[in-house]
Parts: sequence; C-alpha cells; structure tokens
Amino acid sequence: MISRMGFAAVVVVVAVLVLGVGSCAQGIGARGPQKPLVPALILFGDSTVDVGNNNFLNTPARSNFLPYGRDFDTREPTGRFTDGRMVSDYLATWLGLPISLPYLHPNATGQNLVHGINFASAASGYLDTTSQFLHVAPARMQFRMFEGYKVKLANVMGTTEASSTITNALYVVSSGSNDFILNYFISPEMQNRYSTTQFSSLVMSDQKEFVQNLYKAGARKMAILGFPAIGCIPAQITLFGGLEQEKCVETQNAVALEYNKVLQDEVPKWQASLPGSQFLYLDAYSLLYEIFYNPAKYGFTSTRRACCGHGLISTAEFCNEATSGTCSDASKFVFFDSLHPTQSVYKRLADEYIAKFISFFKLDGGY
Repeated sequence: MISRMGFAAVVVVVAVLVLGVGSCAQGIGARGPQKPLVPALILFGDSTVDVGNNNFLNTPARSNFLPYGRDFDTREPTGRFTDGRMVSDYLATWLGLPISLPYLHPNATGQNLVHGINFASAASGYLDTTSQFLHVAPARMQFRMFEGYKVKLANVMGTTEASSTITNALYVVSSGSNDFILNYFISPEMQNRYSTTQFSSLVMSDQKEFVQNLYKAGARKMAILGFPAIGCIPAQITLFGGLEQEKCVETQNAVALEYNKVLQDEVPKWQASLPGSQFLYLDAYSLLYEIFYNPAKYGFTSTRRACCGHGLISTAEFCNEATSGTCSDASKFVFFDSLHPTQSVYKRLADEYIAKFISFFKLDGGY
C-alpha cells in the first residue's frame, strides 16, 4: 500500500510526464539495402516504439521539442522519447525499409504506407484505464487504426498485393509495462482490488486477446517484447526508493521478471494454437539490468542520473532544452530522460534482437 505522502509524490512524477508541449517535426530516415527482407514493418506499443503518434493526439504526453531528437538522423525532434533512434528505427534500416511514419502523421498516405507503419502511443498500455488519464491510444485503439490502415493499403496497392503485404510483414509489439508504471504501482485503488499476480493476469489476458486479433487480421510474423527492468528506471527509483537510492527497486523488477516468465511460456502456446504463425519472444529485461549495474563494461558512465533536466524525475516538459540542462554527450548515459533509454542503449538492444530475427524468422534473403 502506498502512503498518502507517497501517493502525492507519485502525482508529482506523473505531472512531470504529462507537461510536454512543442512543435511537430517528423524526420524520415534513409533506406537500407535495396532488397527488403520483408515487405513491411508494422509496430504497436508505447514510448519504446512511438515515433510521433502522440504529436497528433490531444495529450500532453509528447516529446516533440529539443533536446529530444538532437542525435536523430535529421537532428530534429520527432516525438521519440530519446535523443535519437530507437530499436524500431535500426530494425527498419536493417530490413531494407524506410523508417516508419506514425500512422497519424499527415504524410502517412499513398506510397508512404506500403512499407509499413507505426501505431505506437507513448504512455499507453493494454488496459484502457492506463491510457485514459493522459488521453493516449491504448492497444485496442491501435488495433482499430490497423484495421483502417488495411483499407488504405488496399486502396493504394490493390486487394491482392495488400493482403500479401499484411501476411508477410514483420510485426513488433512492445507494450504492457505502463499498465504497472502508470497504473497499478501508483493506484491504491488498483492495489486494493487486485494482488500483483491478479493484475498481471489481467494484463496478460488483454495481451493475448490483442495478439489473437492481430492474427485474425492477417499478421503471421510477430516479435513480442517482454517488460524491461522497471525497477532500474531513474523515476521509479526516485519515487519508490528515494533521491539517495542508487540501486534498482527490486520489488518492481520482481514483478517484471514474473510477468516475463509467464509471457515467455505463453508465446509458444499462442503460436501452437494459431496455424501458420511465428511468434518470437524478445528479452527486454536482461541487457538493461546488466548495463545498470555494470555500466563501464558497456561504455557508460551514468545510470542513476539521466542526461536531461534534473536527471532523476525529468521527462517531457522537464526535459525541455529551453528550461533545463542537458548533458553534452548522451552516449555516455543509459537514460536520456528519467524514464527512457538513450539511442546508445537502443542500438545495443537492436543488435541483440536482429541476431534473433535472423535465426528465428530466417531473414537472410529477400521475401
């Protein structure tokens, strides 16, 4: 149970998250190899894969201002909650595809749709209640967007070719941790209603339904990310451990580990029950945890303090270049703001994931 004082502190941190405002610039990265390994890359999830959809929602949870994006290809803010690229960006380049546009971007029309799209929304989760407070797009809304995308794609490519693209595309889903970070962990009401195990089961049920709906809609190749080391996020350490604590909040890491264990066991069962499907579980926990406690091994100097703002509870508007300080070299930091990793961390994760994509999906030639 969180005390009244603790809950007040939570409200402060959530307020930090939601104050972001700024301009709406969106950069597009260059193509990779001329022969794509899949026809399209399609993404769902939260801020770990959102490339700017929140810029076009009536939400204060945005990052479309500097210093966000300062190390991106265009050196401009895009709506990504980091200094540069994310895993999805590196993955697109490796696949030989253009970096995905957010579905809600005005340029997401015509030929810009044929190589994939991104439906992710920062601060969202599988549960609708997680997304209501910040007015972002939960998993169910993202799926409805996907249904609309299929119609648009058929109008551009024709029904047969669009259907082939949907079937052969690679899907990446990175969601669920906000159901704990922005919902369960900060809600005495939820904690009174559900045990941690019960709440995890609730999220897992919605995740399973989401995956099954994607399959029914045509998705076959799907990479599903587990939870990161939630307790090692600077904001979570500050909130649940205190300003002076340097170690991760292991009680929250234990929740993430338990969820991941169940998810890792469930993914093969989902695949077995859905003919023709290929579902790959990706570990988002281990590398971040290892880097946090052994930063020098990976070339990092700071884990507890983020690159921008005050470093311990700075995100969104509190990471605004005009009002807060920012480190000179983000590549030495594990976290860019108090909730999100730097481009350097995402690059290491991408390298790890790409090796798994090659072996699991046999992506060693054109489709």
